[in-house]
Amino acid sequence: MALTNLIINGDFSSSTNNSATGWSGTDIETRVSSVYISGTGNSRVAELNGGTGNVTVMEQTFTVDSARDADLNFDYALRDSGTLGVDGFKVEVLDSNGVVIFTQDIVPDVQSTYIEFSDVVTFPAAGDYTIRFTEIGDNADGSGALLDNVELLVCFSGDTLIKTPTGYAMARDLKAGQLVITQNGRKPIRWIGRRTVDAAMIDDDARFLPVRICQGALGNGLPTRDLLVSRQHRVMARSPIAQRMFGQAEILLAAIRLTDLPGIYVDTSIREIDYFHFLLDEHEVLLAEDAPAETLYLGDHANAALGDDAVAEIDLIFPGLRARHSEALPARAVPTREKQIRFMSRVVKNARPVLEDFTQNTGEC
Repeated sequence: MALTNLIINGDFSSSTNNSATGWSGTDIETRVSSVYISGTGNSRVAELNGGTGNVTVMEQTFTVDSARDADLNFDYALRDSGTLGVDGFKVEVLDSNGVVIFTQDIVPDVQSTYIEFSDVVTFPAAGDYTIRFTEIGDNADGSGALLDNVELLVCFSGDTLIKTPTGYAMARDLKAGQLVITQNGRKPIRWIGRRTVDAAMIDDDARFLPVRICQGALGNGLPTRDLLVSRQHRVMARSPIAQRMFGQAEILLAAIRLTDLPGIYVDTSIREIDYFHFLLDEHEVLLAEDAPAETLYLGDHANAALGDDAVAEIDLIFPGLRARHSEALPARAVPTREKQIRFMSRVVKNARPVLEDFTQNTGEC
């Protein structure tokens, strides 16, 4: 699972008194919270009160990649001088045709207290959508409802599609014993590891953040959908530049080395993610969103990342497998960090894709 916030600047930290980055509308106003409610600190919030003759509207458009549910969260309050049961706002989510797919009126019944709102928004299809907050109530009194910490959280990475002989399966649904398609044909999964990284861990160490490889960013239309992987997870490159540098066209690169390319970046919007590890008899290259990526390789670095309990479980169930992995060559050459950096520098300089003339294994062998 990877929770991505689709909303930009939902905490209004990137704002001035009369504008907010990522938001459009009419009569937008943000101030520090203590201006509206004494003693509530200096973080910025938005007030939905347009004053006489004006109605505040704040909206933002975003893209959803497929039909799915999302968690809508925000904090709201009524400022000290607001009118109970009158001042508030309407929140709506609309599709690209202006059809409302979600709506809720928020009219606080207490003053000076922030309240958490949470609900589920169901998106019927992929496309562009708009979230809109519209003032309701008495706009002649100069006081209105407050809004902060807007989030629209969508789960992505457990949905990663892995190619199998019977079609595509979500990463979270695969089981040990199932066959997957690798560049060496059909191979059984021996063990699956899963590690959840939460917001506290990410805040403590940004290296937990995943690399997002956007659709088509590797070349040849791959991956076919956005792919989230850990920074050190290796992705296969196929390039004449690799052939010239290393004597072989196909090499494995850490995802973090790919971030010099357009559409590949460390995704700081992620607040929680599950990382999956697929262990096979040998180190292999499978297809994630049709892009070639490595399976788990039980070298020293992987053992450290998995932790003692996971390593002990692997040794118990598959005696000798870890030793065999450590003694065998990886599925493709893995250049040193410095050579990976030089390779990517040449790729960028020559404006070449990372994947050239890549052909997927059909799984028949």
